[in-house]
Amino acid sequence: MSMVPEDLAIWRRRQAAGKPNPWSESLRLLADDERPAALDTGYLTAEDLANPDIAANVRAIGETAALITWVAEDEDEGRAFGYWRGPDDLPLAAAPVVSLDNEGQFQLLRGANLSEALSDEYGQWTDDGYPGLVAQCRSRGVTISADDPAELPEPTVSPTPAEHHVARYRELLAGSGSGAQPAG
Repeated sequence: MSMVPEDLAIWRRRQAAGKPNPWSESLRLLADDERPAALDTGYLTAEDLANPDIAANVRAIGETAALITWVAEDEDEGRAFGYWRGPDDLPLAAAPVVSLDNEGQFQLLRGANLSEALSDEYGQWTDDGYPGLVAQCRSRGVTISADDPAELPEPTVSPTPAEHHVARYRELLAGSGSGAQPAG
């Protein structure tokens, strides 16, 4: 992976040393090129995959996911987190953070780095909230740009992962013809 962002490097070192991250016991950082469980399609049957709608969606998710550098997953929630490099292959330092849930939905997250995005996401559910997560990040030398999650930067990229997914899905479905099996 090219140029690992500083905050990700800090959390990876802590995880390798057996130390917890601030967000969740079920959040695990992935090794380089490790695919998150949210991308697993092993549960689909041959009958499912014969359905052009399902086949197009699975392929569109896979093609969109290939444009993301995956770095973390929440094993309890079935969510994956990564950097949206997109069709323009943005460098990691400029790539916004994205999540993928176990329903195949992509979402761009607020924040200038992974730590900000995760603090925003998990701050809604933790006892100490966003301020407590920010304090833990900062105590480990991680830069957090906003004391209030509403002040975190909103990513502005085009296409977004969700837009890319929908566009590819429509293209693939249109290309499958009436009853023809999509290439896969």
